[in-house]
Amino acid sequence: MSKDRSPRQRPETTTSPKPRASRGVRWRLFLAVIPLLVVAGATYAAVRSPYLTVQEIRVEGAATLDPVSVADLSNLTGSSMLTLPTGQARDNLLAIPAVKAVSFERGWPQTVTIRVEERVPVAFWSVGGYDYAVDEEGVVLAAGTPNGPAPRIVEQVQGKSLTPGDRVHPDAVAFARRIMAESPRFLNESVQMLEYRAGIGVTVVFHGGMRVTFGDERSYEYKIAVLSELLDNLTRQGVAPKAVDLRFGERVTYE
Repeated sequence: MSKDRSPRQRPETTTSPKPRASRGVRWRLFLAVIPLLVVAGATYAAVRSPYLTVQEIRVEGAATLDPVSVADLSNLTGSSMLTLPTGQARDNLLAIPAVKAVSFERGWPQTVTIRVEERVPVAFWSVGGYDYAVDEEGVVLAAGTPNGPAPRIVEQVQGKSLTPGDRVHPDAVAFARRIMAESPRFLNESVQMLEYRAGIGVTVVFHGGMRVTFGDERSYEYKIAVLSELLDNLTRQGVAPKAVDLRFGERVTYE
C-alpha cells in the first residue's frame, strides 16, 4: 500500500509583537525621576557645602576641664552639620575620667554646643600611701577635692596603685559617706577612719577606738539598730567592746 504523500496544510504559527511602552508612559517615568535626582543632588550639595559645616564649638559645664581641649577632643570642627558624628565625639569625651555625661546641640548653620557634666569628688580612697579623689560611682579622678567633710577609705592591700579612670568599690564609697554623716546622731560616735578589704568590706574605726565591721550597705538600718542595742546592753554591764562584726545578720560577734 502506498503512503499518503498528499500535501497537508500545516497550521501557521504567528508571533505577536511585544507591546512597547508608549511614549507617554516613558515621559511620565522621566518626570517622576527628576524630583528624586534634584533632591539627591541638593542633599549631596548640602552635605558637602562649607556653609553647613561646624565652624564654632561652645562648651558648657566645664568647671575643671579646659573648654578648648574639650572642643578639640570632640573632633567636630569641619564636620557636616547634617551628618554630625556625635557618637564618636561622645566616646572621645567620655574617655576623659572627669566627664560623667555629655550632650550636643546644633546651632544652625555652623555652631555646636557641647554640654559636659563633670564628675564630682565625694571621698578619698587611700591605697599604697596615696589618697585619690573618687566620685560617687567610685571613679578615680585626676584631681579635685570634695566640698566639705568627706570620708577617707583606706584599702588594706599591698602593692596596688590607682590611675585616673580606674574604679574602686562604689558601694563602699556610698556606705562610707552615709555612716560618716549619720553615726554621730544614731550612735553618739563619730568616725575616725574607714578601712576596706576585699572579701570583708568596710570596717569603721570610731573615735573611741571601737572597730565595727559592717561589710557593705545592705540591711544598713538593721545593722545600725542591732549595734545600737548591743552597745546599750554592754554599757549597762560595764563592758566596752573593742570590735564588733555585723556582717552575718543575727550572728553578731564582739570582743
